[in-house]
Amino acid sequence: MESPSPPPVEAVPAPLAPTPPEPSPDGFPRWPLWLPLAGLGVGLAFGILSVSIIAGVTGADATSPGLTAAGTVVVDISIVLSTLAFAAMVAPPRPWQLGLRGAPLKFTAAISAIGILAFFLFSLVYAAIVQPEDPQKVVDDLGADSSTLLLVAGALVVIVVAPICEELFFRGFLFRVLRMRMGFWLAAIIDGLLFGLVHASSTSLEALPILAFLGLVFCYVYERTGTLFATIGMHALNNTISYGVATDNGWAAALSIGAVMITACVAAVARVPRGVPAPV
Repeated sequence: MESPSPPPVEAVPAPLAPTPPEPSPDGFPRWPLWLPLAGLGVGLAFGILSVSIIAGVTGADATSPGLTAAGTVVVDISIVLSTLAFAAMVAPPRPWQLGLRGAPLKFTAAISAIGILAFFLFSLVYAAIVQPEDPQKVVDDLGADSSTLLLVAGALVVIVVAPICEELFFRGFLFRVLRMRMGFWLAAIIDGLLFGLVHASSTSLEALPILAFLGLVFCYVYERTGTLFATIGMHALNNTISYGVATDNGWAAALSIGAVMITACVAAVARVPRGVPAPV
């Protein structure tokens, strides 16, 4: 007598791989709203932990200028890298999607000049009305007036590291995430306010309107030109002037480093491939 054949085993379908989000019509990945917040939180936590470990190993005072300069660099870079890591989990970005692309040089220069003029006029009017105090805590924390080495190190942090990292985070990621979901002015105002709050918290809340307006101007320039090199150069120019004014003998270091930084940004606008054509 034949034994009954076993029932056929149904194949279990393999789990589907998660589908990456569809890119927006202009080619930018549709990163979620939580992405820049997660990048900021994780990067800030990692940076602070790293600085604490360095202070513990070296025995340095947590408020020493050298550790402050190193800590600022570590925190800024950590925030950018963590945001990049979160972005890569969703949709790995290409350089042009972060604004690292070229653009028409004359048009970019004209829009940048308009932005600089608008910020200059706003600063004059605001200073005349409010007369805000500027304690320049950053220069004091970096010990820029205590030695030549710290003066140069502080200039590198303020004029090179800060503009690159902050523009990548605030305009390359945060503004882009907001811009995908709302109109330009609302996205720019939110981005500018957050940019201003981060910086005003280390100086004075009286400086918040000026710093927020500066962030809004950077958004405008980035929106019109499509290149982050324009806002990095403008950011470096602003920090060059601020550093020279705030330090006792910092103009030589500020102008030297600032000139190299701005020249590099101009060359990048003219020479780096444009990727998707920048809006005009």
